[in-house]
Amino acid sequence: MDDHIVIKDIDPIRVATMRYKGQFTEAGKHFPQVFKGIKGKSNGAPFFCYHSVDVKTGVADMELCVPTMETPNHGGITVKELPRVRALSITHIGPYDTLPMTYEIIQNYIQENTLVTEIPWREVFIKGPGMLLKGNPNKYITEILFPLKEG
Repeated sequence: MDDHIVIKDIDPIRVATMRYKGQFTEAGKHFPQVFKGIKGKSNGAPFFCYHSVDVKTGVADMELCVPTMETPNHGGITVKELPRVRALSITHIGPYDTLPMTYEIIQNYIQENTLVTEIPWREVFIKGPGMLLKGNPNKYITEILFPLKEG
């Protein structure tokens, strides 16, 4: 099953970002605020950068990131340039509630290959629910990226 794990270079990217601490299952509710701050002008798939997650409590320290060339127009949203990273990538197709199985696959791969990863790791929402229509959760596409420690 791990044949769909690849190592790839992720180019630097300019994002509008909002740091969030709280239930990671609730974080998606804040994306509209980020999109509003950049007048909806994104130029890529939105993603989360996870700095930490407490699996027992479901509390995360994360950033909501939306690629854009806009400068946000209201509080709490900043712009930053994320550096180039070499990352382990796995693509999850299906509803978000099955993501833990994909995380298990990539964690096993990391251990079996004695790789060292860095934070934050990313969940990139290539295809997900739209702002208005939920869409078919079985067709959601989420890329999980774990930056590899260089050297």
